[in-house]
Amino acid sequence: MNEFLTQFNTFLASATAEPSASALTRLHEFLAIGGYVMFFIVLCSFLAVTVMISAWLRLRENLVLPASVASQLRSLPNYAAKGDIKPLQEFLERDGSLLAKLGALAISGTFSSRQECVDTLTARAKEELHHLERGIPLLEVMVTVAPLLGLLGTTAGLVGMFSAFGSAEGPDTAAVAMEIGVALRCTIAGLFVAVPSVVAHTYFVRRLDSVAVRLESILHETIQTFFAHFEVQRPSSSDRN
Repeated sequence: MNEFLTQFNTFLASATAEPSASALTRLHEFLAIGGYVMFFIVLCSFLAVTVMISAWLRLRENLVLPASVASQLRSLPNYAAKGDIKPLQEFLERDGSLLAKLGALAISGTFSSRQECVDTLTARAKEELHHLERGIPLLEVMVTVAPLLGLLGTTAGLVGMFSAFGSAEGPDTAAVAMEIGVALRCTIAGLFVAVPSVVAHTYFVRRLDSVAVRLESILHETIQTFFAHFEVQRPSSSDRN
């Protein structure tokens, strides 16, 4: 046991003492031994990282559901008491977040009935949420594709290993060891891409569900309050003509 701990400490000391260039060299060798399958796994990893960053940027709180906008919409009765909703409409136009855009539409007064307003905002909210979801399903694809590519690389490595065993000159131990390394590296790389992808996909799906629920609650309250305190002017027949 003491010998094992001594060797382990020696390994850690050597690993921390090596420059970063050596680590990059080892990484390059790790990927290069994986063959053509490793290229596709690396491509999947870049795609997954790009989707994660893009989704995180789109789902930031200040771009979707800012607390200041929610607070202003909930204070709609105060604007009704003053008899002037114009400052709130101007505030929502300046903000530009998802909640602000839908809230401005809800209190625009362009709908002749409450049900018409609800139907229009429901359709618009679904469209906006679909836009926010853009790219996230690709993470679910990576969860399936990356391990399959790793399995493909493993299978290719096993084929090469058995070919080395069947050599007429006898088993080539160096070739066998290399093919085993190819198989293991592809499996590790595939799982390395799949595990973060499934975690990120679960997080973003839950985040979208939370946004949808909170958005529905705030907009429903806003519509109810607006139509309870403000009278929507319906166009007369002479105006229509």
